[in-house]
Amino acid sequence: MLRSHLTVAGCLAAALLSVTGCGSTETPETAPDQTGKVPPKPPAEHPGDGPGVVIAIDKLFLGETNRDGSPNKTNGWKQYGFNLDGKISTTESKDLCKPAAGAAPATIYPDGEQGIDNSFGKNILSIILGLEPAPSTAINESISEGSFTVMFDIQGLGSGTEYNPLTTRLYAGAELVDATGASMAPKWDGTDMWPVRPELLNDPTDITSSKVVFPQSYVVDNTWVSGTPGSVNLSLSVSGYALNLTISQATMSMDFDADHKGAVNGTIAGVLETEVLITELKKVVGGFQPSLCEGSTIEGILNQIRQASDIMKDGTQDPAQTCNGISIGLGFSGQAVQLGDIAAASEPQPDPCAPAPAGG
Repeated sequence: MLRSHLTVAGCLAAALLSVTGCGSTETPETAPDQTGKVPPKPPAEHPGDGPGVVIAIDKLFLGETNRDGSPNKTNGWKQYGFNLDGKISTTESKDLCKPAAGAAPATIYPDGEQGIDNSFGKNILSIILGLEPAPSTAINESISEGSFTVMFDIQGLGSGTEYNPLTTRLYAGAELVDATGASMAPKWDGTDMWPVRPELLNDPTDITSSKVVFPQSYVVDNTWVSGTPGSVNLSLSVSGYALNLTISQATMSMDFDADHKGAVNGTIAGVLETEVLITELKKVVGGFQPSLCEGSTIEGILNQIRQASDIMKDGTQDPAQTCNGISIGLGFSGQAVQLGDIAAASEPQPDPCAPAPAGG
């Protein structure tokens, strides 16, 4: 009996040192890794030691192409974005918010590659494609003509491959013009002086007062990451009409060239509040065809947008709540430019679906 007790005690002691017990070779089942695609973690502290650089987006990818620009309307979206909610979701997942407007789980899941959350690319892009068959191409033609861009002013960046932290300011680029005020195309040789739109400045006379600042951005192994999530505003032209995207919980990254004069594999990932996106897309659809401002057709489109909701607007998942956000992932590449002057404010775009003023 004593020997039996000692044997049991030995098994218990061994169990504290090994997941395999006496007389068994089975291992307990472990939960699958849910990390998925996320930005690299920050390096050790290393403040900026250089002049910095301004990177302007020269190509933007909405998801109907691969990063090399080749068409991929079915699966292109899967490669843009990050795993925002920390879950690699499938149609069988039970720990997600409730689908909105009667959507089936198969409408919004599974995620993209490595758990990428991008319901915008999976579901909303098809609506845009109905208005503009090649939206990324059209947007990139506008950028190449100097019509607009988005700029990252990365303060203190030097020649090293790791920095933490760096302050990065985000700017919207107005139309690029020459010394006489005439429109011009960018040279992309580092000398372009790109004007800044005042709408995204806290003080329209102070170019350093960007409304979008990432004070904890960093560079690790030559990859820049925005750090703490923030809010990013993008204005895209779809068939001549502006689509304003307010991306909350935004995380961005890009891979620098060796000389830090260009970047590839850029990613903008975050969440669009569903009802805000509906308001903006309704303006685009109404501008394209005023008869679509009301009626069963537009209501069907708006319901389709609601059904694309796959996440809470704060970037989390809550099985007790109905999804009220739409994840988004965009791609980009960029080239070095210089900040130009502050441009004149743009005229606000009228809402084609707004009621006519009384007496008008």
